Amino acid sequence: MKVVIIGSKNHGTKNDPVVLRDSLNEGSLTATVLYWEDLVFTIKTNDVRVTCQGQDVFAGPIDLLIGVGWYKKALKDVAYALGLVAKAKDVAIWNSEVTQQRSTTKLSCLVQLALSGVEITESTYSLSSTTHIHAMALPFIAKSPTASRGRSNYLVSTEEARAQIVKSNDEHPYLIQPFLPNDHDLRILCFAGEPKLVLKRMRTEAAESHLNNTSQGGLSEWVSLQSVPSELLTICRKICKITGRELAGIDFIPDAQSPYGYSCLEVNALPQLTSGTDVKKKMTVLHDTIVALKERSRQ
Repeated sequence: MKVVIIGSKNHGTKNDPVVLRDSLNEGSLTATVLYWEDLVFTIKTNDVRVTCQGQDVFAGPIDLLIGVGWYKKALKDVAYALGLVAKAKDVAIWNSEVTQQRSTTKLSCLVQLALSGVEITESTYSLSSTTHIHAMALPFIAKSPTASRGRSNYLVSTEEARAQIVKSNDEHPYLIQPFLPNDHDLRILCFAGEPKLVLKRMRTEAAESHLNNTSQGGLSEWVSLQSVPSELLTICRKICKITGRELAGIDFIPDAQSPYGYSCLEVNALPQLTSGTDVKKKMTVLHDTIVALKERSRQ
C-alpha cells in the first residue's frame, strides 16, 4: 500500500511528516514525504497536474494521501486545490475535510473550473518552487492569486523581469499565465446565477499598462448579451453552479485556442457592485432580478 504524506517545511514537532513516514514504513506499507511548498500546479482545461521536483504526485497507484499542517492560512487554498485533484482522480485523502472548504484564491477556483471542463487560461503555481516560472515562454503574466482590481499583476517580457519574479516568488507566490494578446476583455455580471450584464473593458491608446481593468485606468462600455458568443452565457451559468456563486463577476479574455474565442481568467465573488462603472445600472438590474425571482416564487 502506497501512502503519500504531505507536510509543511515549517512543521515544528507537532506535525512532523518525516516521523509519520518512518512510523508507516513497515510491513506492507510504503510511505513517502512531499511538502506543500514544493508542489507545482499546472492547470489546463480538463487537465490539472500536480508535480513535486519534476515528478507527478499522482503517477502510479496511490492508495492514500495524508495532509498535515495544511490549515495554516498560507497553505489552506493550496491544500484545497490538491484535495480537488485527488477527489477527481478518486484518491483517498485524509482528512477529507480539506475538500470541504470554499475557494479563497484564484488557484483553487481555476482548478475547480478546469476539472469541470471550463475553458480557462493555462496557469501554473507554486508556493516556493520556481521551475514553472523558468519554463514559461516570454511574455507571460505573473499575478498574485489573492489580489483584485488589477493589483500585483505584471507583464513579464524580459529575462531581467523574469529574474525579479523568480526572486520575489518565495515571499509573494505568483500565479503564472501566458500573455494572450488582446485589445479588450469582458466582465460578465451574474445575478441569481444568470448572466445579466456584460462590461467590455479596454486600455486607452496611451496606456502603459497591459491591463484593461477600469481600476487601472481602462475604459469600459456596456454591451448587449446578444453581442457575445452564446457559449459564454452558457459557461457563465455553469461557472456559477460550480463555484456556488449566485453573485459573480466572471472575467473572460480573447483566446484564439478556445472554441468560442474566450477563456476564463477568474471569477470574482464581489465584483465592484457598488463601485466602478455605472453603479445605478448594476443596482437596477440586481433589484429587478430579485423582484422577478420573488414573482416567480408566487406562481
